[in-house]
This record gives sequence, C-alpha cells and structure tokens, in this order.
Amino acid sequence: MIKLISFDLWNTIIEDRRDLEDKRGEIRIKKIYEYLSPLNIELEDVRKAYLKMSNWLFETQNKTKKSIGTEKQIKYILKKFGVRVNQIVFDDIKETYDEAIFIYPPPLVEGAKETLKKFHSLGIDMCIISDAGRTPGWALRKILEKYTLNSYFKRMYFSDETGWVKPNKKVFLKALKDFKVRKEEMLHIGDKIEKDIEGAKNSGINYIYFSRGKDCEVNPCGKTLPEIYDVFLKLFPVTRSLFS
Repeated sequence: MIKLISFDLWNTIIEDRRDLEDKRGEIRIKKIYEYLSPLNIELEDVRKAYLKMSNWLFETQNKTKKSIGTEKQIKYILKKFGVRVNQIVFDDIKETYDEAIFIYPPPLVEGAKETLKKFHSLGIDMCIISDAGRTPGWALRKILEKYTLNSYFKRMYFSDETGWVKPNKKVFLKALKDFKVRKEEMLHIGDKIEKDIEGAKNSGINYIYFSRGKDCEVNPCGKTLPEIYDVFLKLFPVTRSLFS
C-alpha cells in the first residue's frame, strides 16, 4: 500500500520553459551589470559569464550530486571579473537574482491542478522532491502558493535546502525517514529518467515515469498527468472508506 507520493516540480507540476528562463536570466544579468558597468565591464561579457556559470552549475551538480545555491552562483560570476562587493550590494543582487521567477512565473503543466487534487483526495501524504537550479526553494514555494497548491504537500524538499540534487538517494531516504514509511510504501513521479527514475531506483522506492507526451522509454509510465493518475490506480489499488 502506498502511503507517500513524492512529485518532481519542474516539467512535472510547473513548466520549465526555455524562453521564460532566458528572460529571468536577462534580469539577473542586467542587475549584476548595474554594479559592474562603472568598472568598464561590458554587458555582453556579463552575459558570457552568466552562461559559463550556468554550464558550471549543472555540470558540477550532475557530477557531485550536491546542490549549488544562488549565493555561490553569483560569487562565481563576480569572480570571473575579479570583483568583490560589499554585503549590501551582494544582497541587492541576490534579491533580484532569486526573485526573477516572480517577473516571469512558470505556467502549470496541463492537468497539474486537477490531478494533484485527485491524488490528494485519496488521503495519501504528498511531498515535493525537486532540484532548485537558479531559483531557490523559498521562491518556488511562493509559485506553488500562487497556484494554491501548497496545501497538497506536507513537505517540500528543494536541493538548495537539502544540499542534494537528484538522483542522490539521500533526499529520497530523508523523505522516507521524515514520513516514517517503508521503501515499498513510497512512490515518486517525475519526468527525468536520469534524475527522477534513477533516483527512485537507487533508493528502492516505486516510481511512475511522466513522459510528457512522448513514447514511454521506461515503465510504468504515463504520457499525461491524468494518465499518470489512472496508471497509479491500476498499479496500486486504493481502498477508501466513506467514513475516513
């Protein structure tokens, strides 16, 4: 019997659209440039440094399976120019960097709200297990709050807060411990084979792969979120009492 369902966030509940992330990146770049321009540093050079940082960020995280927060991301960019700023300036940059997602918020994945409501109605505990990337966990919580989805999740595990990125099994094992459930009682749902499915396999928990409309490379699988819900009910029949 499944007692805990964990969900990935990006491209499972909210869309990770490249065009929106590029716009968020431009906000971050221009904020950093605001403080570097008096040093005769060109805007295009800041863009290049931001791109290098992004490549370093994901390559390093994928290699180490450890998270790199936004503070280190900003410091990486500044270091490229040999620049150190005082705390007031750094905090101003970080505020804009972290909050860029509020200017260009991600839309929900089609069917997310309705499907989460159905899962929640089963009375099964739910949580988020997600990499944070260039947006911190606290800001991602605000996005879920904007869509009135927060109440569905008893806990949220974001990589910048736990210190681990998927497929590191430590975050999955932490969820097992926090909710006091056995491995066979937990299910993870996500769209990335190398992160979500491998993370679940490494941890010994159940999973359903969300293929986002593509042919299923891994089973069990659903192409849409409503289909994922149907697959879940077939694999893990739920007995619900009218009086519970």
